[in-house]
Amino acid sequence: MTGIDVVLTACLLANAAGLGAAAFVLLRPRAQPTGPRLLSFAMGVLVGTVLLDLLPHLWEATGSFVTLTALFAVALLGSWWLDRVCPCVGHPHAGRSGSAGHAAQDAPVPPARRGVLLWVGDFVHSVVDGAVIGGALALGVVPGSVATMAVAIHEVPRRIAVVTLLVRAGHHPLRALLITLGTGTGTLVGGALVWWWAPAVSLLMPVALAVAAAAMFYVALAHSPSLFGAAWRQRLAVERALPFSAGLLLIHLSHHVHELLG
Repeated sequence: MTGIDVVLTACLLANAAGLGAAAFVLLRPRAQPTGPRLLSFAMGVLVGTVLLDLLPHLWEATGSFVTLTALFAVALLGSWWLDRVCPCVGHPHAGRSGSAGHAAQDAPVPPARRGVLLWVGDFVHSVVDGAVIGGALALGVVPGSVATMAVAIHEVPRRIAVVTLLVRAGHHPLRALLITLGTGTGTLVGGALVWWWAPAVSLLMPVALAVAAAAMFYVALAHSPSLFGAAWRQRLAVERALPFSAGLLLIHLSHHVHELLG
């Protein structure tokens, strides 16, 4: 096998673990992909991915708090624009006029539109993961194997979270899995790019990290009312808090394992 073949194979293997876990969660008997517990877990995973994975890597890439804040703020504003303003995502009732048109403008943003932000953020994150795997394999088999294993470990909770939120956004479970399979190809893109054009990728890495972090954080904020709303005033508060904490903890543990292996 050539070097690029090894990189692409490693990227595929890293994706397989997460997709397998997501398929198990969605397609098992009596699965409830939009249930409150799994939604809480997904929110914990998204928040953990942003705070414990993407933003620390963005800090390492920039070395400046001002640059980090500026990149994240601009990317977050771009996420808001894509969600609220951008016509490419598709406004419902766009063709209506008069009072119906005004009512459509005042209507809440449908969840399916936030699904676009989610897969954009997940794809960019996958590109970053692929770049990590490709860069590590360029150093040798052992560093590459460690990076592949670490990426595969943290892919599991993230893929479960992504398919959960895509189903909540209105996609059929099988379609959500196919979308996640598509966003997972970002690892192949990232691995190939860093293998052939490593200097250019290193320059773009801070922007990619900021875009992925902002998109996922915006999705988490958009779903927060269903997590931190009236349920916290009911006896089910612990039932929501524990899965959220579990999602955070899993991301923390996967990041810790990555550091130990490295």
